[in-house]
Amino acid sequence: DSLNAAILGPDAAPGTPTFDLFVKEVHREMTVKCGQKCTAIRRIIVPEKWVEDVQLALSARLAKTVIGDPQQEGVRMGALANKQQQEEVRKRVAILQQDAEIVYGDPAKVDITGGNPEKGAFFSPVVFLNSDPFRKKNTHEVEAFGPVSTIMPYGDLPEAIELANMGKGSLVSTVAT
Repeated sequence: DSLNAAILGPDAAPGTPTFDLFVKEVHREMTVKCGQKCTAIRRIIVPEKWVEDVQLALSARLAKTVIGDPQQEGVRMGALANKQQQEEVRKRVAILQQDAEIVYGDPAKVDITGGNPEKGAFFSPVVFLNSDPFRKKNTHEVEAFGPVSTIMPYGDLPEAIELANMGKGSLVSTVAT
C-alpha cells in the first residue's frame, strides 16, 4: 500500500481561498467512490497551529454529505463495493484507532438516505487525528480502503516532507500553498 498525502502549506491560513480549496479537495477525495480509489487521500498533513481549523472545516463538510442510494435526490456518497470490503475497512479502522483518535464519524454507525443498511455496505466517513505521527506509525502503514483519512500536524516544512515520505511512496500527493 502507498498512502497518499495532502499537505497544507504554512502560508495557507484558515479563511484563505487556498485553505478552503484544500478542505474541499480532501472532502472530495474521501467521498468520491466512497474513498475506494487508489489515489484517495489517506494522510492530511497540516501545520500544527491549524490542526483544529482543518478538523472543524472538514467535519462540517462531511456532516453535510448525504450517504445512501445514489439514485436518491441529494445523495453524494454511496456504499463500499461489498460487505466483505465493509468488514475489511472496519478492521483497518480498528488498527488505526490504536495510534490515533477518531475526531469525526463512527465506524459502527451510519445514517443513510434510501438504500438498505442490511444489504448495502454503507460506511461513515471517518477522520482520525494522529497527534504524534513521527512516533505513532500506523497512519503511514495501514490503509483503510474507504472514506477514511488521518490529520497529522507538522512543525516546519522539513517535517512535512518527512511525514509525506513515511507513507511508503504515494501514488499522488497534493500540496496546497
